[in-house]
Amino acid sequence: MKNIIIRSLSGAVYVALIVCSIIFADGLYFPVLCAFFAAVGVWEFQKMTLSDFYKAPLTLLVDVVITMLLPLSFVISLTMFGSTAVFILISLLVMVRLIMALYSRDTDPVRRIAYSAASWLYIGMGLMFACYARWVVGSMGLLLMFIMVWLNDTGAFLVGSMIGRHRLFPRLSPKKSWEGFFGGVLFSVAAGVLAPILFPEQFFGFTPLCLGILGAVVSVMATWGDLFESMIKRHSGVKDSGNIIPGHGGILDRIDSLLFVAPAMVLYMYIYTIFTDFILIQGA
Repeated sequence: MKNIIIRSLSGAVYVALIVCSIIFADGLYFPVLCAFFAAVGVWEFQKMTLSDFYKAPLTLLVDVVITMLLPLSFVISLTMFGSTAVFILISLLVMVRLIMALYSRDTDPVRRIAYSAASWLYIGMGLMFACYARWVVGSMGLLLMFIMVWLNDTGAFLVGSMIGRHRLFPRLSPKKSWEGFFGGVLFSVAAGVLAPILFPEQFFGFTPLCLGILGAVVSVMATWGDLFESMIKRHSGVKDSGNIIPGHGGILDRIDSLLFVAPAMVLYMYIYTIFTDFILIQGA
């Protein structure tokens, strides 16, 4: 009973942080929250994957800074420094990180560089796209993306627990079932279809069909994101990526779906915009 209460409270705090960061200050707090996720995520990822994790604190620090700058890049680009300065800064830090490998006493510096690059791409780029989604679909669209992810998890758990029989990906996640997967798709698609109907002003310009398809995209990518992190944990021999969130594990355990969903959502919305513009031009 105590574990359930702790899990519920910590989960509520996590959700509240995300919702508040999106709603208040027109979403400008969200990149800051993502930068925090990036810092902790890199720590967890490299701790899982590198056996000599503690032997190179300086390279870890550089990796953390590079990864944090990616979600923060859009906020920094709005300042007097501009987007060019952000690009130059990140490029210089990447170069510094590569040069540091020349002076490393690590027995396999190339391997450590590979994990550094994986940190930037897997965690940093995923969170960067999550921040960019705010500019593409607005604060309510970004919040809808999270709601779809959470409903997908809820639907998959409920349906999978009740009628799950056929294993979805037993090699990486023995508990996931095809029934649960389609349950998650149903919940996520329903959120997309209902959003423009219940809140037409907040989702003006988006049809139920458009957001319904987005719900399906979110479900598929969220599942792949979860399986990808499961692959990392299974390879590393750990149950959770960390313990920063009581009852839930680490940050990567919470944002694994987001890291795959956000880039797919931005790509989908761009394709949708190009398609609708083409239809309008043809109609004219």
